Amino acid sequence: MVSKNPFANLKPDQIDVEVMSAFHLEGEYFSVSVQLSDENDEIGLSYLLKVLFDGKTLRYETLLEVPNLILAHVSPTPIDHVALEVGGTTHFLHGAAHATSGTPDLFFNKLYHHEGGAVYLYGEYGTVCVAEGHTWRTIKPVAKSFLRAMHGSRTGPVHVAGDDGTLLRLAGNEWKRIPLNFNRSINALQIAEDGVVNIGCEDGYCFQYFEDDLVAIEAPDRDFFSICEFKGKRYWGDDEYGLYVQKGLKLVPFRGLGYGYAMRASSDLLVVVGWMEVFLFDGAKWSGFEFGYNKGLHASIIDMSRRFL
Repeated sequence: MVSKNPFANLKPDQIDVEVMSAFHLEGEYFSVSVQLSDENDEIGLSYLLKVLFDGKTLRYETLLEVPNLILAHVSPTPIDHVALEVGGTTHFLHGAAHATSGTPDLFFNKLYHHEGGAVYLYGEYGTVCVAEGHTWRTIKPVAKSFLRAMHGSRTGPVHVAGDDGTLLRLAGNEWKRIPLNFNRSINALQIAEDGVVNIGCEDGYCFQYFEDDLVAIEAPDRDFFSICEFKGKRYWGDDEYGLYVQKGLKLVPFRGLGYGYAMRASSDLLVVVGWMEVFLFDGAKWSGFEFGYNKGLHASIIDMSRRFL
């Protein structure tokens, strides 16, 4: 545990609080990684939390506290968690057991867990690593672009995308390039069960790709960061409005959450990460909770009937 508060000399409004990742574990339990920093990112303190939230009660316990910035985490099972901190240290948690590992000497900022499969790490120079126990094996890169998004359907191969229109499909232990013939940065990626590749970029450029056919999706002039299917609908998250729902080849405003940075879905809930918030949608009703800092981390329930309408 951290013995000294790195923010002791700062006022609460000088401390940035950001939720990095959130997952529905089971029942009323969630895992959430929260990053705290000063305005220049010179001081960092992060938490990986197990949250109990039933819509009326909110409690959490700290699974991991790091005197650094946690960039992402994944939760392959309710008791297994992998967290990535700045500098490349990764934390592997299994119940009460805790192991750490380094990464290749590159900048990695994202983790992805393929449902029922492997955990991947990705970032600069087209580099992706796959977890083997508590170590990382590099998959030979075929691109030099910074990688920003990764996804695979439950029964299909993993894809990764990033700058310069880079889109790659994992075939066995090798990457296969998918030529899109544009050079925009891809920030959001979702592979449907029928193999359709959904792509979100900056400035409202959104596409569907299937069998060498790239089709534009009508979208507002926003930067899109997340795409997720839930209960038969596809949702897109941007950096200004929040959440859109796809209807045909058009994105329609759905819920004004302010920011839809990341999304994950279980069979019961769509989990949307905002800025300091975690929003939950069961297909009919919304709920959520948010984090703040005042001499310590705290969490509170969001009244979705009054805010983020």
